[in-house]
Amino acid sequence: MLLATACNQNPPQQNNVSIENDAPAGFDVNKLATLVKTSTNPQALEKAINDPNNHINNLDLDKDGNIDYLKVEETDKNKLKVVDDVSAGDSVTVARINIDPSADNSTADLSVQGNPQYVGDNNYYHSSFSFTDFLLLSYLMRPHSYYMPMYHYGYYPSYYSRVRTVNNFRPTSSPAMSSRMNRSSLSNPGRSQRSFSTRSSSSVRSGGFGHSSSGRSSFGHSHGGFGRRR
Repeated sequence: MLLATACNQNPPQQNNVSIENDAPAGFDVNKLATLVKTSTNPQALEKAINDPNNHINNLDLDKDGNIDYLKVEETDKNKLKVVDDVSAGDSVTVARINIDPSADNSTADLSVQGNPQYVGDNNYYHSSFSFTDFLLLSYLMRPHSYYMPMYHYGYYPSYYSRVRTVNNFRPTSSPAMSSRMNRSSLSNPGRSQRSFSTRSSSSVRSGGFGHSSSGRSSFGHSHGGFGRRR
């Protein structure tokens, strides 16, 4: 496992946090797909996602005016997810990544499913790449421990600096993008708020995007195919 050594440990002062589900799209799934293809490992992907020069993230779910730090977790074989720790006890999954290598490992299908609440209508990406164009394949094919970041809410790597959100953020698109509604998102009302000071287990829905307490995050319950490996 690759770990950064120098970290910042200055948690923002935030008590009651609410998420508005009809907030403007604040994350770019199309750019995430590009970063997945060109990153050599999950830690490099995590660093690229949090580089403000890449203009991929404008999420501010804890409402402090700054762009949130996003983690990458390797949840299962060839599966990753992008996680936003909204508070010390709650996280949301922003996107799930699935990489399906061919039998001879010469090509791979890349699928990225973004959480519609945070990425907007064009929330699904699917394309195929050759081995030479997909750097992450080399990492995935060799034996390794699943990457689980050491960072969490209020504890960040030294390269992370707080950057203010922008008003003109617009996710990009490509022919590989489409809109794929998640069943749980269809059941959500157009405007919904959740206070993280009064958490409820009913906010985590099986089979869909959901919030999770105790520092876990998934598109539903963590014991499914995308659960955290311990």
